[in-house]
Amino acid sequence: MSSTSVGRKALFAVLPTRLQAIGVFFALSLATCVLADGMKEFDNRFEGTTVRPHGLEDFTLLGIHRNFESFSHKANLHVRFFLPPVNPKSQVSVEAAEIQDSFHYFMYSKSSLQWKVGDWNTFEPWPTNAVIDALGIQPDNLGVLAKYRLEGKFPVYLPVNVYENRKSSKQTYTFHLLSGQDLQSLEVTATTAAGMEAKVPEVNLKCPMDLHPNCVLFAAGNTLAFDLDMSRLPDGEYHLKLVGRVPGSEEPTSLGIALYHHVAASGPP
Repeated sequence: MSSTSVGRKALFAVLPTRLQAIGVFFALSLATCVLADGMKEFDNRFEGTTVRPHGLEDFTLLGIHRNFESFSHKANLHVRFFLPPVNPKSQVSVEAAEIQDSFHYFMYSKSSLQWKVGDWNTFEPWPTNAVIDALGIQPDNLGVLAKYRLEGKFPVYLPVNVYENRKSSKQTYTFHLLSGQDLQSLEVTATTAAGMEAKVPEVNLKCPMDLHPNCVLFAAGNTLAFDLDMSRLPDGEYHLKLVGRVPGSEEPTSLGIALYHHVAASGPP
Protein backbone atom coordinates (compact mmCIF):
# COMPACT_ATOMS: atom_id res chain seq x y z
CA MET A 1 0.00 0.00 0.00
CA SER A 2 1.45 3.39 -0.92
CA SER A 3 1.88 6.34 1.45
CA THR A 4 -1.35 8.09 0.52
CA SER A 5 -3.41 10.17 2.89
CA VAL A 6 -5.84 8.19 5.02
CA GLY A 7 -8.03 8.23 8.23
CA ARG A 8 -9.54 7.02 11.75
CA LYS A 9 -9.59 6.38 15.62
CA ALA A 10 -7.66 4.70 18.43
CA LEU A 11 -4.54 3.26 20.29
CA PHE A 12 -1.08 3.65 21.74
CA ALA A 13 2.13 2.40 23.23
CA VAL A 14 4.62 1.88 26.03
CA LEU A 15 7.25 4.62 26.22
CA PRO A 16 9.72 5.61 28.95
CA THR A 17 8.51 7.94 31.70
CA ARG A 18 10.70 10.73 30.40
CA LEU A 19 8.60 10.84 27.22
CA GLN A 20 5.36 10.78 29.15
CA ALA A 21 6.59 13.83 31.05
CA ILE A 22 6.73 15.88 27.87
CA GLY A 23 3.21 15.17 26.86
CA VAL A 24 3.09 11.90 24.95
CA PHE A 25 -0.59 11.14 24.59
CA PHE A 26 -1.93 7.61 24.93
CA ALA A 27 -5.34 6.73 23.47
CA LEU A 28 -7.60 3.78 24.10
CA SER A 29 -8.01 0.87 21.73
CA LEU A 30 -10.76 1.10 19.16
CA ALA A 31 -12.17 -2.08 20.59
CA THR A 32 -12.84 -0.33 23.90
CA CYS A 33 -14.00 3.08 22.70
CA VAL A 34 -16.54 2.20 20.03
CA LEU A 35 -20.11 1.33 20.81
CA ALA A 36 -21.51 -1.72 19.09
CA ASP A 37 -24.24 -0.84 16.61
CA GLY A 38 -24.32 -2.93 13.46
CA MET A 39 -21.75 -5.50 14.59
CA LYS A 40 -22.15 -9.16 13.65
CA GLU A 41 -20.57 -12.16 15.31
CA PHE A 42 -18.54 -14.65 13.26
CA ASP A 43 -16.46 -17.68 14.29
CA ASN A 44 -13.23 -15.71 14.73
CA ARG A 45 -14.28 -12.06 14.88
CA PHE A 46 -16.86 -9.35 15.32
CA GLU A 47 -17.42 -7.24 12.20
CA GLY A 48 -19.82 -4.58 11.02
CA THR A 49 -20.53 -0.91 11.62
CA THR A 50 -20.28 1.06 14.83
CA VAL A 51 -21.36 4.25 16.53
CA ARG A 52 -18.27 6.34 17.17
CA PRO A 53 -17.42 9.21 19.52
CA HIS A 54 -17.41 12.59 17.76
CA GLY A 55 -14.28 13.99 19.44
CA LEU A 56 -10.91 13.54 17.78
CA GLU A 57 -7.71 12.69 19.65
CA ASP A 58 -4.47 14.50 18.73
CA PHE A 59 -3.36 11.40 16.86
CA THR A 60 -5.22 8.18 16.11
CA LEU A 61 -3.30 5.14 14.88
CA LEU A 62 -5.15 3.30 12.10
CA GLY A 63 -2.72 0.77 10.66
CA ILE A 64 0.87 -0.47 10.56
CA HIS A 65 1.41 -2.45 7.37
CA ARG A 66 4.39 -4.45 6.20
CA ASN A 67 2.57 -5.02 2.98
CA PHE A 68 -1.04 -4.66 1.83
CA GLU A 69 -2.04 -6.46 -1.35
CA SER A 70 -5.08 -5.29 -3.27
CA PHE A 71 -7.97 -7.73 -3.35
CA SER A 72 -11.10 -8.44 -5.34
CA HIS A 73 -14.75 -8.92 -4.39
CA LYS A 74 -15.52 -12.20 -2.62
CA ALA A 75 -11.92 -12.41 -1.47
CA ASN A 76 -10.77 -14.35 1.58
CA LEU A 77 -8.26 -12.12 3.34
CA HIS A 78 -5.38 -13.17 5.57
CA VAL A 79 -3.58 -11.03 8.15
CA ARG A 80 -0.09 -12.32 8.89
CA PHE A 81 2.14 -11.01 11.69
CA PHE A 82 5.04 -12.14 13.85
CA LEU A 83 4.33 -12.60 17.55
CA PRO A 84 7.50 -12.54 19.69
CA PRO A 85 7.97 -14.77 22.77
CA VAL A 86 5.56 -12.86 24.98
CA ASN A 87 4.05 -13.51 28.38
CA PRO A 88 1.36 -16.22 27.92
CA LYS A 89 -1.12 -13.91 29.66
CA SER A 90 -0.71 -11.29 26.94
CA GLN A 91 -3.85 -10.41 25.01
CA VAL A 92 -3.31 -10.66 21.24
CA SER A 93 -5.75 -9.07 18.81
CA VAL A 94 -6.28 -7.99 15.22
CA GLU A 95 -8.38 -4.93 14.32
CA ALA A 96 -9.43 -3.25 11.09
CA ALA A 97 -11.21 -0.03 10.23
CA GLU A 98 -11.69 2.31 7.30
CA ILE A 99 -8.82 4.70 6.78
CA GLN A 100 -11.11 7.41 5.45
CA ASP A 101 -14.27 6.89 7.46
CA SER A 102 -17.51 6.60 5.51
CA PHE A 103 -19.50 3.72 6.99
CA HIS A 104 -17.99 3.41 10.52
CA TYR A 105 -16.72 -0.05 9.57
CA PHE A 106 -14.88 -1.98 12.25
CA MET A 107 -13.61 -5.53 12.77
CA TYR A 108 -11.88 -7.07 15.78
CA SER A 109 -10.77 -10.62 16.49
CA LYS A 110 -12.23 -12.72 19.28
CA SER A 111 -10.26 -12.94 22.50
CA SER A 112 -10.66 -16.74 22.52
CA LEU A 113 -8.36 -17.26 19.51
CA GLN A 114 -5.13 -19.17 20.07
CA TRP A 115 -1.80 -17.75 18.86
CA LYS A 116 1.74 -19.13 18.49
CA VAL A 117 4.38 -17.18 20.42
CA GLY A 118 7.80 -16.73 18.83
CA ASP A 119 6.36 -17.49 15.39
CA TRP A 120 4.35 -16.16 12.48
CA ASN A 121 0.59 -16.15 12.94
CA THR A 122 -2.23 -15.71 10.44
CA PHE A 123 -5.65 -14.36 11.24
CA GLU A 124 -8.08 -16.11 8.88
CA PRO A 125 -10.60 -16.49 7.40
CA TRP A 126 -11.70 -12.91 6.79
CA PRO A 127 -14.10 -13.11 3.82
CA THR A 128 -14.95 -9.77 2.28
CA ASN A 129 -18.45 -10.87 1.24
CA ALA A 130 -19.54 -10.86 4.90
CA VAL A 131 -19.42 -7.05 5.32
CA ILE A 132 -16.72 -5.31 3.27
CA ASP A 133 -18.20 -5.98 -0.18
CA ALA A 134 -21.70 -4.88 0.83
CA LEU A 135 -20.37 -1.57 2.15
CA GLY A 136 -18.23 -1.02 -0.94
CA ILE A 137 -15.00 -0.51 1.02
CA GLN A 138 -11.95 -0.41 -1.25
CA PRO A 139 -8.66 -2.21 -0.46
CA ASP A 140 -6.73 1.05 -0.16
CA ASN A 141 -9.17 2.28 2.49
CA LEU A 142 -8.57 -0.41 5.12
CA GLY A 143 -6.21 0.05 8.04
CA VAL A 144 -5.20 -3.07 9.96
CA LEU A 145 -3.52 -3.35 13.35
CA ALA A 146 -2.23 -6.37 15.26
CA LYS A 147 -0.98 -6.01 18.81
CA TYR A 148 -0.31 -7.70 22.11
CA ARG A 149 -0.65 -6.31 25.61
CA LEU A 150 -0.56 -7.35 29.23
CA GLU A 151 -3.34 -6.18 31.51
CA GLY A 152 -2.49 -2.73 32.81
CA LYS A 153 0.15 -2.17 30.12
CA PHE A 154 0.05 -0.28 26.86
CA PRO A 155 0.01 -2.31 23.62
CA VAL A 156 2.95 -3.32 21.46
CA TYR A 157 2.02 -3.32 17.78
CA LEU A 158 2.95 -6.00 15.27
CA PRO A 159 3.28 -4.87 11.62
CA VAL A 160 0.97 -6.89 9.37
CA ASN A 161 0.87 -8.37 5.89
CA VAL A 162 -2.66 -8.28 4.47
CA TYR A 163 -3.19 -10.41 1.38
CA GLU A 164 -5.54 -12.59 -0.59
CA ASN A 165 -3.03 -14.92 -2.26
CA ARG A 166 0.50 -13.69 -1.53
CA LYS A 167 2.62 -13.69 1.62
CA SER A 168 5.20 -11.09 0.60
CA SER A 169 6.80 -9.17 3.45
CA LYS A 170 9.16 -6.26 3.98
CA GLN A 171 10.84 -4.19 6.69
CA THR A 172 9.61 -0.82 5.42
CA TYR A 173 6.43 -0.21 7.36
CA THR A 174 3.60 2.11 6.34
CA PHE A 175 1.89 3.94 9.21
CA HIS A 176 -1.61 5.36 8.81
CA LEU A 177 -2.92 7.95 11.25
CA LEU A 178 -5.69 10.48 11.73
CA SER A 179 -4.80 13.96 12.96
CA GLY A 180 -7.09 15.72 15.41
CA GLN A 181 -5.41 19.11 14.88
CA ASP A 182 -4.00 21.14 12.01
CA LEU A 183 -0.35 20.19 11.60
CA GLN A 184 2.49 22.06 9.93
CA SER A 185 5.04 19.30 10.32
CA LEU A 186 5.56 15.74 11.52
CA GLU A 187 8.84 14.33 12.83
CA VAL A 188 9.48 10.71 13.76
CA THR A 189 12.32 9.36 15.92
CA ALA A 190 13.00 5.84 17.16
CA THR A 191 14.67 4.28 20.18
CA THR A 192 15.18 0.77 21.46
CA ALA A 193 13.11 -0.47 24.40
CA ALA A 194 16.13 0.43 26.58
CA GLY A 195 16.03 4.04 25.36
CA MET A 196 19.03 3.90 23.01
CA GLU A 197 18.82 5.70 19.68
CA ALA A 198 17.72 3.47 16.79
CA LYS A 199 19.07 4.67 13.46
CA VAL A 200 16.29 4.87 10.89
CA PRO A 201 15.92 7.08 7.81
CA GLU A 202 14.69 10.55 8.68
CA VAL A 203 10.95 11.20 8.59
CA ASN A 204 10.42 14.97 8.61
CA LEU A 205 7.34 16.12 6.73
CA LYS A 206 6.57 19.83 6.67
CA CYS A 207 4.94 22.63 4.72
CA PRO A 208 6.92 25.80 3.73
CA MET A 209 6.68 27.59 7.10
CA ASP A 210 9.45 30.04 6.14
CA LEU A 211 7.27 31.37 3.32
CA HIS A 212 3.88 30.82 4.94
CA PRO A 213 4.09 30.86 8.77
CA ASN A 214 0.53 29.59 9.16
CA CYS A 215 0.64 26.92 6.45
CA VAL A 216 -1.04 23.58 7.12
CA LEU A 217 0.37 20.27 5.91
CA PHE A 218 -2.35 18.05 7.41
CA ALA A 219 -5.71 19.57 8.28
CA ALA A 220 -7.57 18.47 11.43
CA GLY A 221 -9.84 15.52 10.74
CA ASN A 222 -7.73 14.38 7.81
CA THR A 223 -5.41 11.44 7.57
CA LEU A 224 -1.73 11.04 6.93
CA ALA A 225 0.71 8.26 6.13
CA PHE A 226 4.46 7.80 6.24
CA ASP A 227 6.92 4.98 5.55
CA LEU A 228 9.64 3.94 7.98
CA ASP A 229 12.47 1.69 6.80
CA MET A 230 13.60 -0.54 9.69
CA SER A 231 15.43 -3.08 7.52
CA ARG A 232 18.85 -2.32 9.09
CA LEU A 233 17.65 -2.92 12.64
CA PRO A 234 17.79 -6.25 14.49
CA ASP A 235 14.72 -7.96 15.90
CA GLY A 236 13.29 -6.32 18.96
CA GLU A 237 10.87 -3.86 20.50
CA TYR A 238 11.23 -0.25 19.39
CA HIS A 239 9.59 2.95 20.56
CA LEU A 240 8.63 5.63 18.08
CA LYS A 241 7.91 9.22 18.99
CA LEU A 242 5.81 11.30 16.61
CA VAL A 243 5.87 15.07 17.10
CA GLY A 244 3.55 17.39 15.20
CA ARG A 245 3.76 21.19 15.13
CA VAL A 246 0.48 23.07 15.37
CA PRO A 247 0.13 26.46 13.59
CA GLY A 248 0.26 29.38 16.00
CA SER A 249 1.23 27.26 19.00
CA GLU A 250 4.50 26.66 20.80
CA GLU A 251 3.18 23.38 22.21
CA PRO A 252 3.66 20.37 19.90
CA THR A 253 1.30 17.43 19.81
CA SER A 254 2.88 14.00 20.17
CA LEU A 255 2.26 10.29 20.14
CA GLY A 256 4.24 7.28 21.34
CA ILE A 257 4.03 3.94 19.54
CA ALA A 258 5.71 0.72 20.66
CA LEU A 259 6.16 -1.96 18.01
CA TYR A 260 8.01 -5.22 17.62
CA HIS A 261 10.22 -5.38 14.54
CA HIS A 262 10.99 -8.82 13.14
CA VAL A 263 13.37 -9.41 10.24
CA ALA A 264 11.12 -10.67 7.46
CA ALA A 265 13.83 -12.86 5.92
CA SER A 266 13.23 -15.34 8.73
CA GLY A 267 9.53 -15.36 8.02
CA PRO A 268 7.43 -16.34 4.99
CA PRO A 269 8.98 -16.40 1.50
